[in-house]
Amino acid sequence: MSENVKIQALDKALDIIEFLYHYGKEASIGNISEGTGLCGSTVFRQLSTLKARGYIYQNTENSKYSLGLRFYALGSYVREHLPLINIIAPKAEKIAEKYGQTIYVTIPSFDSSMCAQQMIVYRKSFGLFIARNAATVGMITPSHAAATGKCMMAHYPDEIIRQYEQFPLLRLTEKTITDWTMLKAELKSIKEKGYALDSEEEEEGQTCIAVPVIDSQQKIMASISLSGQTKSIFKYPVNDIVKDLNGIVEEIRRFI
Repeated sequence: MSENVKIQALDKALDIIEFLYHYGKEASIGNISEGTGLCGSTVFRQLSTLKARGYIYQNTENSKYSLGLRFYALGSYVREHLPLINIIAPKAEKIAEKYGQTIYVTIPSFDSSMCAQQMIVYRKSFGLFIARNAATVGMITPSHAAATGKCMMAHYPDEIIRQYEQFPLLRLTEKTITDWTMLKAELKSIKEKGYALDSEEEEEGQTCIAVPVIDSQQKIMASISLSGQTKSIFKYPVNDIVKDLNGIVEEIRRFI
């Protein structure tokens, strides 16, 4: 088999994987064939190979396909060895030092079906004041009260928000939004503005400004924020902070 044929075969497998990722539910061979433009026999052969390697799961009751647990294992590894941290750390550190505050990077965590959550994967602080309950790397925290979390929720598919909407929102401070109608209106505004703000919604005396990191498929990948004492954050124009944070995002986009 020539190198060119091998590359074409890999392209077809990746087309199927990406289709299932965006489709978001179990799909039949017909669904996949229509969505990728590949003939049914090609789809079947590719699925058989991917299934044997654990990358595809087939529901025995309806014969439909979805992404397999192998992706979960790989995803866990990538999350633990997150390459984007190495990419953004130098620029993030400069911005944290410039403002004398703390830079956070978070990614979505879907471990709970009852509460939107985020995982802290990077933190660099140059602030003199350390918040009492300052989040540390590896922590999983509620999303709805944090600028980073709201930034990511604003880009979640409607079906995910509907799932979480069945459950009450936890109050963390007097300013935490605990009404779903109000939160959804804020998420819409965040998506339109391109940044999120939480002023003492997660912790009293602390304010955070965050921007989203969107991948090449227009899906939310992460969020980056500047956090610190409310009086210190508001010494600077919000738009200046947003511009600097988006500079980090542009660095990431060179690699995704």
